[in-house]
Amino acid sequence: MTGDRNREPYIAPSADTPEQTERKSKAGKGIIMFIAAFAIAAFLMYLSVIIYGSIVRV
Repeated sequence: MTGDRNREPYIAPSADTPEQTERKSKAGKGIIMFIAAFAIAAFLMYLSVIIYGSIVRV
């Protein structure tokens, strides 16, 4: 695309300090780890119910 470069959209650089960027990065990783741990716990509970249900028939 050839045209006026002043009219092209762009992403502005972040105004955060390096400390804020690091803190936000750690917070994002923490949220992802929490969601992953919750998903693994739910899957393990599902497996335990399936195994228990297959062993004990009512």
